[in-house]
Amino acid sequence: MSTKGTLRLEHDPDTGQLFHLYNEGFDEEHVYLELEGFAFEAASRAGLLDNASSRIVLKLPQEWAIKLGLMEPKA
Repeated sequence: MSTKGTLRLEHDPDTGQLFHLYNEGFDEEHVYLELEGFAFEAASRAGLLDNASSRIVLKLPQEWAIKLGLMEPKA
């Protein structure tokens, strides 16, 4: 059972690229930003394979998600 609550979701079926901003039910201080299908720089074995799908999930404090323009401040 997932406790993810989607805040924003964009998916391009032609490229396979995905942007998913969500929160977890029991974590009121953070949001999670999942990026799939984008090139990125990091130490990763998946980056060594040409056909490997790239996926990264960032755990961000909500205040930083607001600063980055990913979500609106709470009223």
